[in-house]
Amino acid sequence: MKVLDKERFKVSVIFPSYNESENIEEAIRRVSKSLGRQLYEVIVVDDNSPDQTWKIVRNMRNPKYNVIRRTKERGLASAIARGIEEAKGNVVVWMDCDLGVPPEVVPKLVEKLKTYDVAIGSRYVSGGKDSRTFFRKSVSYLMNLFASCMLGFKVRDYTSGFAAARKKVFDKVKFSKHGFGEYFIDFVYGCIKGNYRLVEVGYKYKYRKWGVSKLDNSLFTLLKFGIQYAYRIIKIRLGN
Repeated sequence: MKVLDKERFKVSVIFPSYNESENIEEAIRRVSKSLGRQLYEVIVVDDNSPDQTWKIVRNMRNPKYNVIRRTKERGLASAIARGIEEAKGNVVVWMDCDLGVPPEVVPKLVEKLKTYDVAIGSRYVSGGKDSRTFFRKSVSYLMNLFASCMLGFKVRDYTSGFAAARKKVFDKVKFSKHGFGEYFIDFVYGCIKGNYRLVEVGYKYKYRKWGVSKLDNSLFTLLKFGIQYAYRIIKIRLGN
């Protein structure tokens, strides 16, 4: 496998956002600091947030920070897909901007791409931890166990939503623009089927301090998304 030379890395960090005015600036500054002298850009894809998250990024006035304000499209997966399309780097990273994923973990994933094609931030390998409520953790763990049983144990965290990949991976792996977290299951399985080299990097997930989660803790909501994820996993397994 061709090894990426660190001097030729350019990292594109994608933050999909909606009403994250309390978190976005800190997320950007922390990921920028963690990348240090690494060549990088930050792409914020904002779904026209009523709290004007997009304006905060624009007012930071840094040529490395690019904000895309979408007024007609909506959705997590499509926002990430738009960021990938706009990315100028040969390495793409995407993550939530609610600080649940510590931005300081990004360089660890990028470093792994010297010898791997895709690095996934994982709560279920050594060094990983999930600080959400017991119920949320249990639902997530069981869903990922189901995914592993159906799709293969090569990956433990099929619903992470935090990853770094060589840009060329997207030439062959289709990135779904639909759904909430199902896109990540599709992406990971596509990489496995495409024989790309994957590695998981443990990180400690921290529940947000500021702002409102897009996914509440109600039993109804968790069951609804759980059923959607399970349905998608079964469809993938059946080859649809």
